[in-house]
Amino acid sequence: MLLALAISILLPSGDPPITVKVSDHVFMRGDRARVYVKAAQPGYLLVLRADAQGRVRVLFPLGPDDDAYLRGGKQVEIRGRGDRDAFTVDDAEGSGKILAAVSSRPFNTAAYARSGHWDYWAFSLVDTTAVDTEALLLSIVDGMSAEGEKYDYDLVTYTVAGEGSESGGYHHAPIHVGLWGWWGYGPPLGAWGWGGRAWYAPIPRRCIGCRW
Repeated sequence: MLLALAISILLPSGDPPITVKVSDHVFMRGDRARVYVKAAQPGYLLVLRADAQGRVRVLFPLGPDDDAYLRGGKQVEIRGRGDRDAFTVDDAEGSGKILAAVSSRPFNTAAYARSGHWDYWAFSLVDTTAVDTEALLLSIVDGMSAEGEKYDYDLVTYTVAGEGSESGGYHHAPIHVGLWGWWGYGPPLGAWGWGGRAWYAPIPRRCIGCRW
């Protein structure tokens, strides 16, 4: 009995305070990326992205004055303006990072806002060549946090491949027919499907940023 109690105390239980996921870990320039966040407890959310060149953008909230409250226990998708995917990959070849932070109190965005919009000039004041990208993003979160206020965060890294990577630059189109028939991956010819049938374009084409 005592041994079981001791083990239950030592072992982690439940979900982590916050998790962030991205729809893929390797992208081509021009791809659209989807971002998902889940917090164990309700709180106020901030999601930042640093691209391969160290440029910082805010994925959530879309505006510095927008409501950033997040309910706990449910995964949510971070959407861009016009209800588009979170961001379009515009990085050069390299790797970028996405950081999601959650706090019990709202983040103070005043130092990074101007006229109701994010002031990216303020973000650019940090020398991105002198610090690790994670440290850079955390310094911004620290700057928005109330003094002495703790927050939890999670970080995910994605890679932008150079043109010609991944089988010569071709993407294989995933085809999921579900109850109508088979499922799997089609050749890099482009694909359309409905009702269990799939048609392929007769000429191979390069696909950078395509979605099926």
